[in-house]
Amino acid sequence: MSSTPVEVTRTGNHTFTATNPRGGRVEIGREDAPDAFTPGELLLAAIAACSAVTGENLVTRRLGEDAAITVHADRSKAPEDPHRFSSVQVSFDAALAEIDDEAERDKLVEALQRAIGKYCTVSRSVEEGTPVNLGLR
Repeated sequence: MSSTPVEVTRTGNHTFTATNPRGGRVEIGREDAPDAFTPGELLLAAIAACSAVTGENLVTRRLGEDAAITVHADRSKAPEDPHRFSSVQVSFDAALAEIDDEAERDKLVEALQRAIGKYCTVSRSVEEGTPVNLGLR
């Protein structure tokens, strides 16, 4: 069993709540469910969040502890398979303009790419195609 189990419980018609042992809660539903994320949006959020957590120290070390960081994630779908992401695009919003030296900005971008490529569990799992084993209890 996972060291970070998550439970998803049905709360209504096409709506669910995900919980973790630390008390975290996320509302999940179809696209028309108010105040909820779709499962695909949660995957995008996980990729963006993992990138943010992984890259935070690199950015704040160069821009300061109060640096504003926003990470965006979006997806593309192939027309032949609308139930699968064909690619995910991730971008950081950070005040890189505050770094005057273009070479230093490029170094930061390269460092972010290396760190996320090596340490972002979510992105690495998606890219490598982690098997999903389904069971019924």
